[in-house]
Amino acid sequence: MKEGFFRPREYHRPNNLQEATWLLSSFGKRAKLIAGGTDLLVNKPPEVECLIDVASLDLNYIRKDGNGITIGAATTLDLIERSPMFSAGPYVVLSEAASNMATPTVRNMATIGGNICNASPAADLSLALMVLDSTVKIYGLDGSRVLPIGAFFEDVNKTALAEDELLVEIHIPMSPAGTGASFLKLRHHQTAIDLAVVNVATRLTCSDDFCEDARIALGAVAKRPIYAEKAKRLLTGKRLDGKLIQEAAEIASKEAKPIDDVRSSARYRRRMIAVLVKRALELSITRCET
Repeated sequence: MKEGFFRPREYHRPNNLQEATWLLSSFGKRAKLIAGGTDLLVNKPPEVECLIDVASLDLNYIRKDGNGITIGAATTLDLIERSPMFSAGPYVVLSEAASNMATPTVRNMATIGGNICNASPAADLSLALMVLDSTVKIYGLDGSRVLPIGAFFEDVNKTALAEDELLVEIHIPMSPAGTGASFLKLRHHQTAIDLAVVNVATRLTCSDDFCEDARIALGAVAKRPIYAEKAKRLLTGKRLDGKLIQEAAEIASKEAKPIDDVRSSARYRRRMIAVLVKRALELSITRCET
């Protein structure tokens, strides 16, 4: 294959999940799933010989019931951005993250499953889903299994998926009353197509100015999206005030392991973590509903 060309030899459109997993198992690392294709067709992995199109497997949906909200892996980002299910309460954090990604044209094609499975340390949706305590449903030859989304990411562009497995569904549990969440993103040039220099999502459950529970997720500051666990523990069970929020933001910045790259220095990233976490926590507090 000539450098710069991406011409897989085979294209398959499976009729069901069983057929899709069989194809994945048969081709191994030589196969890639495709739905929107916005990551795959940019990266053009030269080892890929087979495309498995899952766009027709009925994985494009958003459903709500008493247990929470379920999103099919092939649901496009524009549907998530515009869904009334993500227009209020802590769930707005997912719509905020989706609206901060790429351009409207890309969001019309890109899928939540593809974005998650790309496992970029700078991914936006991952952070929003992490603070909402989401789980992912994975399907393979041996059946299905469920993982907390934080455990789904293992390294840069590496997930917990086996070669014969695919992500089929994301589940967001119902949040308790008095919960607010927010997403913030700092880009290098602040254009729509820029990856995050630092991105942050937070969620707080509050009662009478006390923090009953907290989540802080950080992106672009480690090999995978991470939780700021020490900052969370500092906040939980305490009365929220400016001093505590500032301290939590500074602790979160120390939990990160940023690197120098073309978008930013590690030092700048660490400083911006504290800034964004502070702002995100303050915004989450204002959104806490009783």
